[in-house]
Amino acid sequence: MALAGETAQKYLRLYPEAPTKQLARMLHDDHPLIFDDLELARNIVRYYRGAKGKAKRHNARPEFIRKTEDILKAKYNPFGLPEAVKDDWGPVALPVKKGRGIVIADLHIPYHDIEAITTTFNYALSQHSMEFVLIDGDLNDDYQLSRFEKNPERRNFKAELEDTKKFLDALNDAAPGAQIIIKWGNHDNRLDRYLRSKAPELFQLKEYIREDYLGIKERGITIIEHDVPIKVGKLNILHGHEIQNLSTVVNPARGTYLKTLECALIAHSHRTSQHTETSISGRLDTAWSIGCLCQLHPEYARVANKWNHGFAILEVDGDDFEVENKRIIKGMVR
Repeated sequence: MALAGETAQKYLRLYPEAPTKQLARMLHDDHPLIFDDLELARNIVRYYRGAKGKAKRHNARPEFIRKTEDILKAKYNPFGLPEAVKDDWGPVALPVKKGRGIVIADLHIPYHDIEAITTTFNYALSQHSMEFVLIDGDLNDDYQLSRFEKNPERRNFKAELEDTKKFLDALNDAAPGAQIIIKWGNHDNRLDRYLRSKAPELFQLKEYIREDYLGIKERGITIIEHDVPIKVGKLNILHGHEIQNLSTVVNPARGTYLKTLECALIAHSHRTSQHTETSISGRLDTAWSIGCLCQLHPEYARVANKWNHGFAILEVDGDDFEVENKRIIKGMVR
C-alpha cells in the first residue's frame, strides 16, 4: 500500500486538475501490478484529496485538496448534507487534433460484410482519409452474451474475439500508423451486462476479458466507453443507443437533432441520413447518421429493415470539423 500511495501522490502532483476517475484510470493503465483494481485506484486518489468522508478528511494532504470543490460545497451545501455518490461521467475529446480519417460502425463481427469493409478501406485510402479510424460502436456482435433467445449453433464469444483480432490485424495492414479509436456500443456492452447479471464476481475483470485478449494496449488503441460522448468542437459523436427512443424514428439524423439540439453524428440505426436546422439567430446545426458495415439481413430483421452500408469521412482541425457522409450502393461509394 505504501508504493500505491507514493505513486498516487506523484500523479496528483503531475495532474492536479485531472478528475478523480481519469487519474484512477491512468494509474490502473500505467501501473496494473500496483493498481490491479480500478476502484482501488479511485479510492486512493479520493483518500488524498479528502473526498472519503468527513471522518477521514484529516488524513488528506492539503496540497491535493481541490479548492474549487471546497468553495462549491460551502456554497451549495450550507446545511452539511451527507455526500452524494458521484459518477465522474462526461464527454471526452477526440484524441486527434488534426487529421482526416473515417468513422465506421456496426460491424457486428463475425456478422460483418467483407465487401462493404473492403470498399470502405479502398475508398478512404484513395482519398487519403485513414490518418485515424474511429469505430463508433458495435465492433463485436456478442451474440451468445445477448439476453435474447439464441441459436446454440451460432459462434461462441471466444470465436468472435478471434475474428476481431483478425480484423484489427487487417486494419493495421490497410492503414499502418493510423490512430485507432474504439467507442464501445450497446452490443459490445453485452459483456458488461452479462457479468453484472450472471457472474458479478468476475465483473472487475471485464477489461481483461475483452481488451487484454484483443491486445488493445499493445496495439495502441484508445478505448472510449459505450455511454461517453466524443467531442470535436461543437460536434457530438455517439453510437446512438445512448439516445432514448431513437430506434423507431423515420429519419435517425433528425431524431438525433431533436433529442440533442446540437451537431451530432451517430451510428446504431444502420441507416445513412442527414438533417440540418438553422436557429433564429442564424446558428446552423447538422446531425448525421451513418450506415453499417455488417450483413444487411440478420436472423432477427430479415425483411424491410431499411438498413444500408455506409461510413463517414471526418476531417478535424482543432475545434473545426467537416463530415462527408457516404453510402455504399452495389459496391460503389456515393
